[in-house]
Amino acid sequence: MTASLPVALPSDGLPAPSPRLRTGPKHWLLIGLLLVALLLIGVYSDSILASITSLWQQALAAAGLSRVADAMQQGINGGITKRPLPAVATYAVLYLSICLALLWLVLLPMQWRMAWKLYVGALLVYVAITLLGKLAGNVQWAYRLSRQVLDFVISPLPVAGLYVLFRAGFGPQPARPTTTLPIDSVSE
Repeated sequence: MTASLPVALPSDGLPAPSPRLRTGPKHWLLIGLLLVALLLIGVYSDSILASITSLWQQALAAAGLSRVADAMQQGINGGITKRPLPAVATYAVLYLSICLALLWLVLLPMQWRMAWKLYVGALLVYVAITLLGKLAGNVQWAYRLSRQVLDFVISPLPVAGLYVLFRAGFGPQPARPTTTLPIDSVSE
């Protein structure tokens, strides 16, 4: 009598069904709304930044922190931004939030986690280059490079690129379903 050990075999070679349950008209409507929001934020970025800047200036003035904000802005290299730092950070968080929400809706959960890690990694590269430029005595090449990294991250290119790459099969993919058969039923 032969031993009967379980062996995992692909069931039919087809990809496993998506573990995501988010589908239907509401899902696609939300994706469409986020795409329109990304388009509008990109087209009207100057107006949006001006509004955010005004709101921050009013909030800082009401809190009595206008001088502190002005002093902080003096330490920021003009190659990074000519706008107040709180306004630029608010715009970046708004834009990145929409990008990540869109990716969350169109990617599988494991792919979204990978996309999140790539975004965090790119932002850490931006911070590292900016700090390197500051420590090296405000060298212009570092500020220009960090600005290019930030401009890339806060654009629709990573969203489109990650979507295409993950849908083309790069990156994490769902596991294929397996069937367990006894070892004595496997032919050689």
